[in-house]
Amino acid sequence: MSDYIEVVVLGSSPTGLYALRESSRSGYRVALVDISRGCAFQSRFVCSEDRFSGSLDQIKDWLLKIAARQEIKPVIIPTSDIFIEFVVENAKLLEKAFHISDSYSRIAGHLLDKKLFHDLCVEHSIATPGVWSVGAPSDLIGLIDVIPFPCLLKPTMIHKAREFLKGEKVIIVQSREEFEEIVSGMPTELGGWLVQEIIPGPESEITLFGAYFDKEHKAHHSFSARKLRQYPPGFGSASLVSSVRCAETERLSELFLHNIGFHGVCGVEFKRDPRDGKLKIIEVNPRPTLWFQVTHDSGKRIVSSCIDDMSGRPMHDDRNQDENVCWKYFLKDTYSSFFYYRPPSGFLLPKPVIDLPAKRLKSSFPVFSFHDPRPAFVEPLGYLRKLWGRLK
Repeated sequence: MSDYIEVVVLGSSPTGLYALRESSRSGYRVALVDISRGCAFQSRFVCSEDRFSGSLDQIKDWLLKIAARQEIKPVIIPTSDIFIEFVVENAKLLEKAFHISDSYSRIAGHLLDKKLFHDLCVEHSIATPGVWSVGAPSDLIGLIDVIPFPCLLKPTMIHKAREFLKGEKVIIVQSREEFEEIVSGMPTELGGWLVQEIIPGPESEITLFGAYFDKEHKAHHSFSARKLRQYPPGFGSASLVSSVRCAETERLSELFLHNIGFHGVCGVEFKRDPRDGKLKIIEVNPRPTLWFQVTHDSGKRIVSSCIDDMSGRPMHDDRNQDENVCWKYFLKDTYSSFFYYRPPSGFLLPKPVIDLPAKRLKSSFPVFSFHDPRPAFVEPLGYLRKLWGRLK
């Protein structure tokens, strides 16, 4: 192992755990930081002295101390939106002492902002759901003759609307009458809102893409797959993924990200619209995402290739994707699978189609590993702490 820290993974969720494991298995010494201690802190792939948790200001100070005591520049890998925003805000300071994707000082903010992302898609002629934004709740009613129903309502400043949302992240509005009723009951201090078109059809029509894009905006270790179920059902994160490729998803993703000048690791989602048969882009995350362990288990090395390239080393050789891998987030997918046995009355989307290959599949999990078992034992405790916090 190197005497110097070569990689810093920001975030200790299952996404951070994937980045930590892949980086370490490639021979890099990896440090792990977060604002709270997630399951990745229990991994055998990080030394106790290379783990740190604290506030964002404390994390910034810790990173600068690391940089000051060693001669090489570590590569920073953010694995959550909180840390994307942290790197974007501190890009000028961090890039002096660390290797970071130049997208964090240019395009990342456009990808995280739903309205700016929509405008970027329109500019580059890629199909995407409609998005409308307003500065205050009182302005929403002016959209009623423009927006399609059903639709999603989402606050731009979720902390202001948390009490109004009652634990949900978005509001699903099924009709014009329901929209009027919800808007009329909104307090004025909730801030801005986004309205997003809902693409009909089951969540099993969602396709996924992941890759590393170099400084010339060329894709390496491209991976595509299908999301079969998600948690929460309907509008959430992946809970069941099949590694069967989608060439159209790969082509559209590589073209769009090349054209916008993207550099770094990304995870992309599309959904096929049954109304016109088109794949429509839902989001681009400028970081690894929750399901990225399936890319590793399918033979791809996305994060490792990013680290290789940004630190000036030859990248891992690319390999053909194994299309016989099933990734499952067991705890969450168990809930989602039972949900679809008897979905509640008025649930918007049809039951997903789970058409996995008949032959024996290779299993992939976001947390569990025979070679690194401790994170899987502590992860349920995190859910219990969150539940206890909500009950208090």
